[in-house]
Amino acid sequence: MPVKVQVKKTGRLKGPNLSDPQLKAIGEEMVKVQKQRWEDGLNAQGNQAKKLSFKYFKEKQKFTGQATPIRDMHMTGETMKNFTLRRASQGSIRAENTSRLARQKATRAQTAEEMIGFASTDQIAIFKASQLQYGIYLQKAWIPIG
Repeated sequence: MPVKVQVKKTGRLKGPNLSDPQLKAIGEEMVKVQKQRWEDGLNAQGNQAKKLSFKYFKEKQKFTGQATPIRDMHMTGETMKNFTLRRASQGSIRAENTSRLARQKATRAQTAEEMIGFASTDQIAIFKASQLQYGIYLQKAWIPIG
């Protein structure tokens, strides 16, 4: 028995183009998961970050009062507090430190261990945030024809 399909309305989808507030929501999630990863002492590959050198271990131990400090981008707190969403517009999302001094500190820290970047766990969280924003977008993307 043949199946008959009847279309009452046709249309098309607008090309994917997220609004600036949607990009901002994705960017804020990106910054949040990256900071959480740093607090857990994980590097940009999602692995446990290298141990601190003995000299830096002792400096950080004395400065922070922690018994066993780890590489977590948080000695003075400036790099961690200053890392924020810089741009989320025109199809681009960028997060970095806002002050010049904090950017210089972050660059130096990157030479010891790559901490700034996307680990697989970060990517999963960002994909979920993107999926949510695209779901909202798709509800508005249908353009009826005729």
